Amino acid sequence: MLIEKQILSDLKKSDRSAFQSLFRYYYPRLKAYAATMVDDSVAEDLVQDLFLYVWEHREDLIMGASFHSYLFQGIYSRCVDYFRKYASYDSCDMEVYEEYLTEQAAFLQNDDEAWEELYAKDFYQQLYELLKEIPQQRREVFFLAYLSGKKTKEIAEQLDMPVRTVESHLHLTLKFLKKHLSKKDFFLVLSALSAI
Repeated sequence: MLIEKQILSDLKKSDRSAFQSLFRYYYPRLKAYAATMVDDSVAEDLVQDLFLYVWEHREDLIMGASFHSYLFQGIYSRCVDYFRKYASYDSCDMEVYEEYLTEQAAFLQNDDEAWEELYAKDFYQQLYELLKEIPQQRREVFFLAYLSGKKTKEIAEQLDMPVRTVESHLHLTLKFLKKHLSKKDFFLVLSALSAI
């Protein structure tokens, strides 16, 4: 679902209900996307910062379908800036992560219709078939994080396991999916699955 031009037009006129409609629609999607690059709490802050920026610069907004890409490019840039400034080099392979960020940036240049492909039945069937191949506990962690939108701490409490173990399960699942999905489909999983 792409945002109608009328909502953007109303937003430019400082209509708060239009802003709230945009926020409700895009917040979970942007947060899910940001959470693939930074911690959940940081993702929340960065998305809120982006929406504050959108409100403050509402009169200069881009109209039409490109608004979708505008938001995702905005949160992508904020995540990359945060990552480069604060991330621990001990916690991940910097070279692999930089390659991953570059691939995401390239995907954002594509047509907005690609985002809607996430809802296709065949995509879900492929995803679920792949998830059957991973251990049950890892699969459960993935579902809680990406379908239920739970934070790592909440999952750790619910499943009675250390937060680090939850993070490890998520990392290994994403690594597995990256290996078995096309780049576009893998990116779709990361950017929008938890917003469904």
